[in-house]
Amino acid sequence: MPEALESVPWSWVLIRATGVTAWGLLTAVVVWGLALRIMRSKRTPAPRVISIHRWLGTLALLVELVHMGLLLIDPFMPFTIVEIFVPFVAPWRPLAVALGIVAFWVMIPAWALGRLRRRFGDRWFTRAHVVAYLAWPLATAHYVLAGTDALASWSIGLIIAGTALVVAGLLAQTSIKEPESVSR
Repeated sequence: MPEALESVPWSWVLIRATGVTAWGLLTAVVVWGLALRIMRSKRTPAPRVISIHRWLGTLALLVELVHMGLLLIDPFMPFTIVEIFVPFVAPWRPLAVALGIVAFWVMIPAWALGRLRRRFGDRWFTRAHVVAYLAWPLATAHYVLAGTDALASWSIGLIIAGTALVVAGLLAQTSIKEPESVSR
């Protein structure tokens, strides 16, 4: 193994890997959710299609929590629990870190209400999902501003591909003609 790689702390490698993975999963959640919306305009999607969206959202949050937890044990720049969960408190790149923290917090209501939809109804579920749409651009900005690999060619390609998928999904969604409501 090259000497330069031997000096890289494993926690730093895992922090980077879980950050990129969490962003990729969040991208998949958004794209899958947009696809669900498009499917819903034509027919009711199968329950397993909806459960994949939920599963991706849960996985994205779990990987994000691992990413945040690894920051607690990083020997180079250890964070405190407060710095991980409260925006603008982190000493390292406070704006970039705050964007990631806010992205995390706006995902929580959509995740929770997605599981409690029958109890709270569609109104709160829809509101939480509208707010959750902010998570992706915030997480993307966090990735670009805080990610130490953000300017690597593979990373730029990943960001461009993910952004293209989200934009394509949004454009396809805007072309959906909503079914007219039936008045009684």
